[in-house]
Amino acid sequence: MKFKYYLSCLFLFVILLTGCGRSFDSQGYLTSIMDVLYKGDYTAYMDFTGTSRTDVSLYRDQWLSESTDAFLTAFGAGQPSEETTDRISGLLTQLYANASYEASTGASSDDGTLSVQLTIRPLNILTDNYDTIQTYVHSFNEKNASFAYANLTEEAYYDTYLDGILTILESHLADMTFGKDTTLDITLSKNDGGLYTISEDTLTEIQNTILPWPEAEMQQ
Repeated sequence: MKFKYYLSCLFLFVILLTGCGRSFDSQGYLTSIMDVLYKGDYTAYMDFTGTSRTDVSLYRDQWLSESTDAFLTAFGAGQPSEETTDRISGLLTQLYANASYEASTGASSDDGTLSVQLTIRPLNILTDNYDTIQTYVHSFNEKNASFAYANLTEEAYYDTYLDGILTILESHLADMTFGKDTTLDITLSKNDGGLYTISEDTLTEIQNTILPWPEAEMQQ
């Protein structure tokens, strides 16, 4: 499967991803959005929009929550304990801190739409460790077929399953590699209020470029 982040909280992200209707630094603005989502750095975005630190922090927390839910979906997992959920969020936070991106070549069209190129250096931790994770998942499934986890609650079952995956990924944070630079054309469109927004589909494309997943099936 493709590891994707489908963002359901459109209302929150429309509020977050808005900019002043006048001419402004579109490259800096896009970078400020990326910094909020991936680095937890709110300063530039607050300067562009006048949004409070409290509100931007809530948006970033929502992004991490969406990312955690997508991680669970990608690995075919149900709802684990809060401890495991926090562990996933912590892993993603560490991964995002290593995200590398650069906005450039801003341009505008007659309809007011802005186009900015975003060059991303992908994080290869999922692709590099795909075979190891796949081997673990197959082993887990074999044990499950032999009723090794029959006495576990559903929550404990998913905790056990995810522990193996998280342990593999956490052990490779220090030696994580990066892929080749990939450049995306990002569109900043005006909404009905004359404010610039980024679509959910574009956010999904950015996320799957930053943290790519092999085009293969892997589910528990």
